[in-house]
Amino acid sequence: MKILHLINYFNDGLNYQENFLTQHQANDGHNVKVITSDKFYPFVNYNKIYFPLLGKRVIDKKEYKIKKVKILRKKTFFESKKHAQCLFFNLYDIIKFNPDIIHIHNTGTITFITTFFYCNLLKKKLFIDCHSDFENTNKSFVNIINNIFWKFFYNFFKNTINKFLPININSKNYIIENYKINQNKIEIIPLGFSKFNKIKTFKINKIKNKFNFKKDDIIIFNSGKMTENKKILDLIILLEFLLKSNKNFKLLLVGDSSYKYSIKLKMKIATLNSKFKNSVKWIGFQKKKNLRDLMCISDIAIWPGTPSISIQEALYCENILFLPKSSASYHLIDNEILIFHNNNILRTSRNILKIFKKKGLKNSIIKKNNVKLKKLSWDFISKKLIHVYENS
Repeated sequence: MKILHLINYFNDGLNYQENFLTQHQANDGHNVKVITSDKFYPFVNYNKIYFPLLGKRVIDKKEYKIKKVKILRKKTFFESKKHAQCLFFNLYDIIKFNPDIIHIHNTGTITFITTFFYCNLLKKKLFIDCHSDFENTNKSFVNIINNIFWKFFYNFFKNTINKFLPININSKNYIIENYKINQNKIEIIPLGFSKFNKIKTFKINKIKNKFNFKKDDIIIFNSGKMTENKKILDLIILLEFLLKSNKNFKLLLVGDSSYKYSIKLKMKIATLNSKFKNSVKWIGFQKKKNLRDLMCISDIAIWPGTPSISIQEALYCENILFLPKSSASYHLIDNEILIFHNNNILRTSRNILKIFKKKGLKNSIIKKNNVKLKKLSWDFISKKLIHVYENS
């Protein structure tokens, strides 16, 4: 099949859905192309945080390949960084590629509006994925007006759109409530992970030694953009509760933050480190290989607020996962003992202590997670998506 992915911002080399799906589809023999803008995503503090990893934000190359996937970058003539929207001409290139399948990444993408008329006229299959939910979307006046427009627009083209593809139940509910889409038009395509070579005991101990962690320390891991809605301060409170019972607990934070929020975090970290020496380590964003190595040295992965794309890989590294019920990734939790209670952090700390006192309980959780992971590999998810393309 000729599969066309349309996305505002395609970030070469990051571990996002669009990076993995396109590669797996191409590896399975499909003719895959991405049409996107000439810019990487407008991350906050891009030059400081992302430039060392991705390079300059505006890409000079117009057309190139990443392995088997063709990338076409179009010049942006308008951009709103605040709303992560950009405009660029794309209809001619869509017609020229003449795809069997068109997959638009993210609902509410203005620059691909003409695609709906094209698909309607030529009876092309059209799919739209959705990462938005009520946790990561604010209810500003602009968003309310935006949702009214897209509700009308999507329903006007309801016979043109084959399926909406939310990444979880929260995103599914967001589509139903905001756009009034029938459930039979919706298929959940979750985020996944790709297997990689996990580091061995010698390398694990070497990295632990680098951070002045002991071999028997129990390391709590968290990664991603450090923002208010990630609730990192809750992790520091949790660690303090744990340290009062067991001095071996440590917290490893990976990611960068805005200047304002970093001041809050640094103060809390300094206070805790003055009470319990070397209990918290905070380092900046890491390249994929380094990040995976850090997940391999960890024992617990916790996202008390908005989750990260690293969650599935943390499970693969046999971390015990804790999430709040409000998390968009809560479907990955199947035991009440693994709930992160934001309003009762002491309760969460007691559950963690219980798991690490009972080796059988810990091993049972890891075993269940390994079974769950079979349906979370990008290979499995990619094949499921192809089935949805073909049968919708």
